[in-house]
Amino acid sequence: MFVGKQIRLSRLLNTKSGRMLGITVDHPITRGVLPGIEDIARVLDEVVAGGPEAVTMHKGIAEKVFPPHAGKVSMIFKASAYSTQFHPYEEAIVADVDEAVRFGADAISVGMIVGGPEQTTQLTNLGRISREAALAGMPLVAHIYPKGSRMDDPNSADAVAYAARAGAELGVDLIKTLWTGSGESFRKVVEACPSRVALAGGEMGENLEDYLNMTREALDVGLAGVTYGRFVWQHDHPAAVIRAIAALMHDEASVAEALEIYEEQVARGQEAR
Repeated sequence: MFVGKQIRLSRLLNTKSGRMLGITVDHPITRGVLPGIEDIARVLDEVVAGGPEAVTMHKGIAEKVFPPHAGKVSMIFKASAYSTQFHPYEEAIVADVDEAVRFGADAISVGMIVGGPEQTTQLTNLGRISREAALAGMPLVAHIYPKGSRMDDPNSADAVAYAARAGAELGVDLIKTLWTGSGESFRKVVEACPSRVALAGGEMGENLEDYLNMTREALDVGLAGVTYGRFVWQHDHPAAVIRAIAALMHDEASVAEALEIYEEQVARGQEAR
């Protein structure tokens, strides 16, 4: 491994646990300007205050909003986008590795939808960016979901394992994918993937306790990271949520202990006001 890649990975991974707690703010192209992300400068302030290892964003946000946080948190540079409304089965490439290097990113991120004929172009794109990232010493993160037009059950262990393994086969360092419903079924995904596996958030729970339970179960079968978004920055107390997740990931806290940390952080914040 090139020393540049080692240096960047060391900034992405927590020194205590070797895992990555990432937050994504790349949603508007995919899902529209959702409630809670309209004021992206405020969102980034609140997210960075929670102390995650990394934040994933597109180039325009990196240029216009991220500079005050440079050096405080790693940037994962998003290089593709899909739309749940306009092109739900195919990611468009919108940036490249050279740009990620110029922006000072610690990783480049590409999405890929598998499970349909649309994956052929995306496999080609991922293979190309994997090569360019390797040449530049840039870690590669990929959001790979089995949501293609021929996929019946995108949350099945077989489908998610296929998605994760596809990324590993093409050289991805950390693969963000879907929850399969239980720790036992998710174990199949982790065991099938020699790359690090990270968990997506989205609509996988209804409240903080649901997400903490999901995270704890996944960690217990070998999860290497999370890249959560909406449920964090749409929450009333994003920084407290991040610290609760960090307790699970880096300190091996139980769900009950993480909820206590969340309550303590909320109380401190209210006292500070």
